[in-house]
Parts: sequence; C-alpha cells; structure tokens
Amino acid sequence: MTNFDFITTSQESDIAPLFRRKFSLPSKPFKKAVLTVCGLGYGYYWLNGQRVTTDLFTAPVSNYTKTLWYNRYDVTKFLKPGENVAAAILGNGFYDENYSTPWDYDKAPWRDKPKFAFKLEIDGETILKSDALWKYSFDRSPIIFNHLRSGEHFDARLDDSAWNTLDYNDADWQFALPDPNPPTGTLRECTCEPIRECAEFTPKSIQKLANGDFLYDFGQNMSGYVRVTANQKSGDKLTLRYGEQADENGLVMNGMREFYPHSIFATDEFICSGKPATHNPLFAYHGFRYVTVTGLETPENAKLTAVFVHQNVKFASKFSCSDPSLNALFKLGQNATLSNLFYMPTDCPTREKLGWTNDAASSTEQFLLDFSTEKLLKKWLQDILDAQRPDGHLPGIIPTSGWGYDWGSGPASASILFEIPYRIYQIRGDAQPLIDCLPAFAKYLAYNETKFTADGLIGYGLCDWAGPWENLNEAPTPVELTDSALLVGFYDVAALAAKLAGEKSDFAEKAAALRTQIKKRYIKDGLCTINEQTAISMLVYYDIYDDLAPLAKQLAETVEQHDFHHHCGMVGLRRLYPALDKCGLSEYGLKILLAEGYPSYTDWLKRGATTLCETWQTGNSQNHQMYSSFMAWLISSVAGITPAAPGFSKVRIKPLALGNLDHCDCELDTIKGKISVHWKRKGEELSFNYTVPNGVEVIE
Repeated sequence: MTNFDFITTSQESDIAPLFRRKFSLPSKPFKKAVLTVCGLGYGYYWLNGQRVTTDLFTAPVSNYTKTLWYNRYDVTKFLKPGENVAAAILGNGFYDENYSTPWDYDKAPWRDKPKFAFKLEIDGETILKSDALWKYSFDRSPIIFNHLRSGEHFDARLDDSAWNTLDYNDADWQFALPDPNPPTGTLRECTCEPIRECAEFTPKSIQKLANGDFLYDFGQNMSGYVRVTANQKSGDKLTLRYGEQADENGLVMNGMREFYPHSIFATDEFICSGKPATHNPLFAYHGFRYVTVTGLETPENAKLTAVFVHQNVKFASKFSCSDPSLNALFKLGQNATLSNLFYMPTDCPTREKLGWTNDAASSTEQFLLDFSTEKLLKKWLQDILDAQRPDGHLPGIIPTSGWGYDWGSGPASASILFEIPYRIYQIRGDAQPLIDCLPAFAKYLAYNETKFTADGLIGYGLCDWAGPWENLNEAPTPVELTDSALLVGFYDVAALAAKLAGEKSDFAEKAAALRTQIKKRYIKDGLCTINEQTAISMLVYYDIYDDLAPLAKQLAETVEQHDFHHHCGMVGLRRLYPALDKCGLSEYGLKILLAEGYPSYTDWLKRGATTLCETWQTGNSQNHQMYSSFMAWLISSVAGITPAAPGFSKVRIKPLALGNLDHCDCELDTIKGKISVHWKRKGEELSFNYTVPNGVEVIE
C-alpha cells in the first residue's frame, strides 16, 4: 500500500487523545465505501458516531520497523450524502511503553507518540485520509491513563457521548500534525480473525474484606477486563485490581508486581460522575479470575461483568470421554489457549503478554488441531521472519524490542520457525509456508553450524525449562542433547521444504550425520547415557537410535521410577507422549496424564485451576498454554485420529481404549470436512465407528 500518511499529536501523554474530522460527500449514489486504518499503538474509529468495527487492539503489535499491520473494513452503511464526521481515539500499546520492564519496550527503536493512518475510499476513489485538517484533544478525553500491561483510568466526568458526532463543537481542539517520524515498516493487511469480546461472566461471589474492599470472584481465569456500570457521587474513585488468585485478605499476586517496579500493575480506575456510567478498557487487558474494588460504598452501586477477550477463532475439535479429569483438563487447555491468542500466541495474559516462542513451539500442533488458527499463525510467522537477524539468529520473544537474542533463545525457542509451517502443512495441507520459509531455514541452520562443538553437536540455548525441579533453568537433561536433537528435526523439516519447492539440498544428509554424532555421544549398548525422560524421549521422537527396543525398555523404567509421573520440562513433555506411543507404551501416557500428587495435571485440578499453569510448582502464572500438547495426544491416541497424508486427505483411525476408559467421542474439523470417531468398551469388547468426508481414505 502507498500514500498512507500518519498523523499524531504535538506531545507525548498517558491520556488517550481524541481525533475528529468533518468531511462532505456528494449526493450521487455510491456502491461501496472501504476504510483502511493503522493505529500505532492501538486505534478505534467511528463514522457519524458509530464505531466501524467490534475488533479490538488494532493495529496488531509487530516490529514496527519491519511490518505495519493494517485493517480494512466495509463502512458503506455508516455514510450519508452531505456532511459526515470521522473520529478516532489512540492508545499507547507496545508502541509507546514508557516505563521500564525486563523486556525493554521503553527502549524500542520504534518508540514514539501514538499515531494513525486513515484512508476512506468510495468506489475506489480516496475521499478522506489522515491529514493536518484533523483535530485532536487530550483535555476532552475520558481515558486519562492507558498502558497495555498496567491498566486504564477512566473519568466519567469527562465522558461526552457526542464527541464523535457531527454536531459536536470542537472549536477548542488542536490541529493534528503530519507525523514527523513516520514508521518505516512494510504495510501488510492483517487478514486473520480479530480480537473480540467472546464471553461474559457474572460474579460467582462478592466478599467484603477487612480493609473495606470488595473481592469479586468470576469463577474463571481469563484474559480480558471488567466492564463497570457505576453510580456514586461525582469524583468518587473506584480502583479495580486484577489477579489470578485470592485468599481471605484479597488478591495473592505471587511476585507478579516485581516485574513492574516503576508502574502500576494490572489496575484500572473508574472515576464516578454522579450519574450512571459504563466503561471497559479500550487499551488494556488483564489475566484474572478475581478483582478487588476499592472505593465502592456497596456492591449495589456498581455492576461488574468480566469479559473474556481473545482472538475470535473457531473451535476445530470436540473431545469427551468417560474420565471426568481428562474432560476437565481438555477444557482447561482450551481456556488457556484462548486466553493467550492476541495476534500472537502469548505466554500469559497477566504479567508479560509476550510472544514467547518456546511456549508456542510446544503447543503449535494443538493450536491447529483444536482451533482455526492457521491465519493467525501465518500472521505471526511474518513477525518471526521479521525478527530473524541477517546471520540467522532468532530471539526468544517475537515481536521484540531487541531483547531476547541472548537469554531465552536457542533451538528450543527457534523451533517455532520450523514448527508453524510444518504443522500447517501436516494438519491444514498448505505447503506454501514451508516453501516460503526455506531461505529462513537455511539461514538459521547455517547459524547453528557455526556453533558445533568438537563432538559435532550444539548446546547453547534454553534448556528443558520449567520442569519439576528446584531451579527451572537447570534441567537434568543436558542442553547439548536437547539442542542437537531439535536441530535434527530442523534439518528434516528443511529437507521436506526443499523437496516441496523442487530444490536440491543437503539437509537430509546433514540430519543423518548429526544423528550419528548424537548416537556416538549419548547411546551406549543401545541405551541413553542420560537416564532421564526428556533425554530418552528426544532420541525416540527424532529416530536417533539403531534399535528402539532398549530405549523403549529404558523409557518405561524411567516412568516407573517416578511412579508414573512426568519428570521433564516443556521440551521433553512435548515429546514424551508421542515417544511412549512409538514404544508401545501408550498406557503409560494415560497414567502420567492422570497421575495424582506433585507434579501432575490433576494436581492443578485439585488446586482449583480453570486454565493450565506455567509451572508445576505454585507461585507462578496460572494461565499458560505451553503444557497443552496433551490435547493433541488425546485426539491422536485416545481418539485415534492422525493425518496419514497432509491435510487429512488420508486419515489413520486407530483409537486406543486405554486404562479404565470405556468410551470416547471426538470430532475434528479439517479442510476436507468433519471427521468423527466414537468408541465404546463393554467388558472385553470394543466397538467403534467413524465418519469421514467424501474422498478421504481411511487407514485403520
């Protein structure tokens, strides 16, 4: 896109500025009006007092020096012949984070005042764009503070519903400025599903605390915000603090605020006007189940509704079985996934809201099986390509302000570059992302080849992180083994991409050579020299062995030694269940998934979790998606649905009646249509039936 001009204000402020501009349309009829907009950090837009879309948090965050995501909307119904008015409000987002955090967004190379570009076209002709004839005001804005991770402050006394209408008097407003520092990124249309308000929750309980605050429990951990309708005397301030856990004294923050020593954390404010007013944040969202309200005289003076906000993707799977814990865990995984879909897969909606690549790499298969996330992941894949340095290196968070190329990087994180296009090909049948990423694959693999040790292995990145051990960063499986095994997988994916592109490569030969080096270093007498679940699972998963039988026996013994509990971190757990299947130990997988006591998924259930947690230990985030890969395993193993050809053009259906399970129902939406499996066990007899779309070959 060209001729797309940004305008801004004359000063930086935590207030969200209002913009407006009158314009005229001829009386002649027109067929279609299209609005193209890009707000940095975030922007919302109105025509003649009507908001043009229910999309939230646009434009999507990016490395703004590389990509500027814009949105297009059909706005025909909002316009009329004669006088019209356009309006906008801007917030800071990640574009102008002006306080210090560990991730250095305050030092971002793009950081600047919020700005926006606006182009209205009617039947292909530009009628209105962002220029110096727009006017803006800070003084009239009711949003007197906004930061994506800190919160939003709303002053109902300043709220004037007419500000975006034609008859409003803007004589004391200032004229906007053509942007003196226009962003340099390439303009790209964002075509993935938008972020929307997707569900609402009323309080399950309201408790008055000893300090006079009121504690609201909404019964569900989620991403989003609280919508407040309040009526107290003018100037009364209601302070809403968000949290995932609470006790009789209020919120339990578990160290969350230590990340924001120079800023308010997860706090909204609502200043009353003396008459009923309603507001929810436009430029902030939170991860929460509980909210404490300070300044509320009585709950009757305010109505609080929790709003679940996330990418508006469709569910692509249904799973249920005879075990209530498995059904509950599947639901937890769904909620955690949705809570962390915000134009990228985030780690958590609470403290960071960042695109941690190691987290998402552990969950990509599940994302695509359980939700219609291919458009979102393709959007994020562009951000990943933007983040790659010329030497091939990738950071641990994407998009990044520059942080994450040192700590948090390495193959465990960079695997997202390979995982997204491979899984899109495997599950959705689209080979183009693999082909398009081939140059990036080559660069990253060449970068790693500069790091080979004398043994012909690598070991420099994030370890098998967040396992059930005291120091999350000190995994018992050496990073040399996990990194080198991951690199084998990268070569395999790159070889597939080259084949699909019709190009010659030596990736397959390099994968074979690396397998040989790993076997020399880590296999002796057929066994893994590191007697850990992660180490053995990596060898099995990536076919790094000459004889599977000794490793299968060793893997079974390590699981038994831990009383059928997992003893691995995020890298290992992602491969443990498939490795157990490969070794004929699927029963062990179910036992691990249903194990009781620490560390276990059921331990989270007993603690009252409604989403998946960050760690098996207490005291960290309660809403992470990185341990959701078991959901894919339930579909592929318990329900027995796996693609036998890309995009499920052929499907293998081989359900496993494991443990005490006596029935299972599963549905999966594929590009070919819906696949469903139902099986039931009665005594020793197992019966199952399935349906597949026309033309799909079934392999049992």
